[in-house]
Amino acid sequence: MSRSKKSQPWNPWLNHEPSGALGEDVQRFREARGMSQEALGHATGYSKSYVSKVESGAVIPSQRFAEGCDKVFSTGGLFARQLRRIIEGENPSWFAPFIEAEREAEVIEDYSTLFVYGLLQTPEYARAALDAVASGADPRDLDAKVAGRMRRREIMLRGEPPQIWVVLHEACLRANVGTPEVMATQLRFLRDAVTQCRTLALQVLPLSASAAARATPFTLLGFEDGQFSVHVEGPQGGRPYDDKAALKNSRRIFDHLRACALSPHASLDFIDTVREAHERQARMDQVQLQRRRGRQLRRVGPGARVRRQRGGPGAGQ
Repeated sequence: MSRSKKSQPWNPWLNHEPSGALGEDVQRFREARGMSQEALGHATGYSKSYVSKVESGAVIPSQRFAEGCDKVFSTGGLFARQLRRIIEGENPSWFAPFIEAEREAEVIEDYSTLFVYGLLQTPEYARAALDAVASGADPRDLDAKVAGRMRRREIMLRGEPPQIWVVLHEACLRANVGTPEVMATQLRFLRDAVTQCRTLALQVLPLSASAAARATPFTLLGFEDGQFSVHVEGPQGGRPYDDKAALKNSRRIFDHLRACALSPHASLDFIDTVREAHERQARMDQVQLQRRRGRQLRRVGPGARVRRQRGGPGAGQ
């Protein structure tokens, strides 16, 4: 598939408050040395537009860009360390290497079993999923984690976004993560994502194909040099594998899952059907909530009864 150099207008997808501290530091160092954005981009191997986005906080820079700035400005790893603190501050330490690898990958192939792949989560869904894992966490920490997850979408804004193929087990669509309304919004977003991102393919593995299902989610990442790695998640976190046997087995499993899943077109129809079920449940929940509120408003007090007036002066006024 040919790739256009034109970026996709997906800014509404980012839907987060970007952290601009690192970008502001890049701008200060660049201006102190009298460099233009174009010159810094040339020195680090990026475009003027990319440098502008980093400095404005619209995107979080790649590891390669941060290391390039350290080399240009002779800052001894300052920007690379700052980037690492940002990434690890929003993600578990075991997950930070995967985030960086995901940003550098040219091919992403994911199989998700219960939660929608993080790259395609809405803010509301991500918050509900993260809150379920770390119940009672500081809301500010949760805000940072949600913002970090939303920033992962920046790779889809690139002039050459990665090729992404996601297989979602049907359980991902039916599991109640948050409320039915949150689920309906998430599924609506999945359809929009496929429509708007030319390099994204999505398939659903239905329960009827359970014989092909695997209990463990995993993600295959392919890079510019032709190398691949596989990231496997488990109860204690995740870890990457890059040995030939693991990669060969993961490739075989993913191809089998893809073959057993619904076609991309049928998958979108299936997603719409499940989304409509979540929307109906959301409407029912809203009606029940209104009824409960109505009953509470009619009560005057504990055990109180309202006496009806019968005739007499002022009756019916």
